[in-house]
Amino acid sequence: MTEKNPAAPMPADQPGLDYIVRFFALVPLAMYIIVAALLTIIAAFSIYDAAQQIVTMIVSRNISDGLVQVINALLLTITIIVLFETVTVYFRTKRVDVRALLIAGLTGLVRHVLVFNVATTDAPQMFATVALLAVLIAGIVLIKSEDLQVAPV
Repeated sequence: MTEKNPAAPMPADQPGLDYIVRFFALVPLAMYIIVAALLTIIAAFSIYDAAQQIVTMIVSRNISDGLVQVINALLLTITIIVLFETVTVYFRTKRVDVRALLIAGLTGLVRHVLVFNVATTDAPQMFATVALLAVLIAGIVLIKSEDLQVAPV
C-alpha cells in the first residue's frame, strides 16, 4: 500500500497575510513586464544598428571588416530576441526555459569569439572560452535529450 502524505495545514484566514502574499506574487510578473518592454526597445535599436552597419559596409565597400561588424550586430539582435522569447515563455508557462538561456549564452559566446579575434587572445583565455563552449553545448544537448524522454508516447 502506498502511504499518502497529509496536506500542509492551511493558515487561518489572515487577510493581511493574504494581501502580502498576492503582492509578492505579482512583483516578479511586474518585473518581467518591465524587462519585456525594455528588451523590445533594445531589439528595435539593435535591428536599426544592424541595418545601419549593412548600409555603411556597402557604401564604404569595406566588405571584410564590415561583414564582421554586421555579424556582430545580428548576433546581438539574436541574443536579445532569445532573451525576449524567454520572457514570453515565462508569461505563458510561469517557468523559465533554461534551454533558451543556454542558447542565448552560446550565441553570445560565438559573438565574443567573432568580435575578439582568437589569434590575439592568450592561452588561458582561449581554454576558458573552449571550456565554456563545451559546457553550453553539453547543457543544450542534455536538456534536449531530457525533453525527448519526457514527451508523451
